[in-house]
Amino acid sequence: MKAILLARVSTEEQDTESQLVKLTEYADKKGFIYCKQDIFDFHESAYKSDRKKFTQVIESIKNEDKKVALCCDKIDRLVRNFLSILPIIDGLRKSGKIELHFPSDNIVLDDNSPASDLFRFNMGVALAQYYSDSISDNVNRSIYKRIKEGKLLGMAPFGYRNITLDDETKNVEIDPFKAEIVVKMFEWYATGAFSINQIKSRVNQEFNVELGKSTIADIFENKFYIGIATYKKEQKEYRHIYPTLITELMFNTVQNIKAGRDPKSGCNLKYAGKEFFYRGILKCAQCGYSITPEEHRGINYYRCTEYGGKHKAKYVKEDKLTEEFSKAFKQISITNETAQKLLMDLQKLNETNLHMSQNLVDKLRKDQDILRNRKSKLLDDYYDDSITKDIYEAKLKQYDKELDEIENKLKNVTEVDKDFYITADYILQLAKHSSELFKRSEYEERRILIKTVLLNATWDGTTLCYDYKEPFNLLAEMKESTVWGA
Repeated sequence: MKAILLARVSTEEQDTESQLVKLTEYADKKGFIYCKQDIFDFHESAYKSDRKKFTQVIESIKNEDKKVALCCDKIDRLVRNFLSILPIIDGLRKSGKIELHFPSDNIVLDDNSPASDLFRFNMGVALAQYYSDSISDNVNRSIYKRIKEGKLLGMAPFGYRNITLDDETKNVEIDPFKAEIVVKMFEWYATGAFSINQIKSRVNQEFNVELGKSTIADIFENKFYIGIATYKKEQKEYRHIYPTLITELMFNTVQNIKAGRDPKSGCNLKYAGKEFFYRGILKCAQCGYSITPEEHRGINYYRCTEYGGKHKAKYVKEDKLTEEFSKAFKQISITNETAQKLLMDLQKLNETNLHMSQNLVDKLRKDQDILRNRKSKLLDDYYDDSITKDIYEAKLKQYDKELDEIENKLKNVTEVDKDFYITADYILQLAKHSSELFKRSEYEERRILIKTVLLNATWDGTTLCYDYKEPFNLLAEMKESTVWGA
């Protein structure tokens, strides 16, 4: 009789060598005929419905004209599932296509097997299925526990790295170099001045790192950076315990821009994919709706959407708006001497603010440690059955919310410290013919300049109206004065 030998393991850590030795010895002892093509040796779970290699074995048996001896070391190496696999195997047995041989279980089954042997086989399948279900339960409990603890279930995204601690437990930490890239990409894209292609090129230029467009798009959509992990199998989101890289505000701003919506209002922006200098920057002074761009015969025009009602809005050329914005920047141009004096005054002010910021950071760090200790004690109380599940989840949610608030405050303090250096750099740059600097700037640079310097920019059909952001409002005010104050 021809034989097919099947050796199977469920994981890569196991091997089939011992099974193959037993099976070949058994087949030779029985006088079965087999060749190399009749030996199936593979890694595949017996509990999965899409067992591709097992299907190959079944097809091989069906193509035989005579009865075949299907040899497996044990029952659980062949089948662990009543509903999907057992009917196929039993159908082939009843039709006389196969004999089932399980050397280690000392069971042989054919179409004439007595009820006692069939009962032993079915019990073996039931025990194998029970064992597999128990493993699945343990895995699910482990996953549920990790979710409750806020721990990652898979690999950390770009910007982090998976590490193994001294006690062999797994953890996640920030990769400083990659994290800087992630933060910069979010900051660039949040300005509305860069496309994903431009960010791809800029990352390559500034960090010498090649990231694909799809990778960058995935990074922009990954909530892990704002403290939310995802159990992908069930698409379940939960708060994780690892450091975040960006604020929720910046994340939401990026989502709006990616979807072609206004970063603040969330309204759709027309021509969101094209590079118009003033897209998403201007509002209509009459109705408050967006001034949107259009292209006609190679010339860029802007006009109110009139979504709030028709009011005979007129088109304005992009060049005209450029002239108007140039005038706004001309109003804040100052001499190098004045800029240096202003810079020294700002440095003194920043030293005072820095001292105050450090005191605030120390207090926030202390509050952060207290809350983390409370979370740890809360988990111990839960596992000791000192508190109910409802109390545990309610308190955990409260502590997570308070920790998020502290984290945002810490980031805001850090951003305030950085703002001085950014502002000082712009003051020195704008001190040298700011209007010409604006006109010569590239697409993304021009948009960043506008968003940095101007506030509430509107167009009334003939005139550009705006306010200056701090401290540029002081520059405009002092420009009108002959003597600079303190």
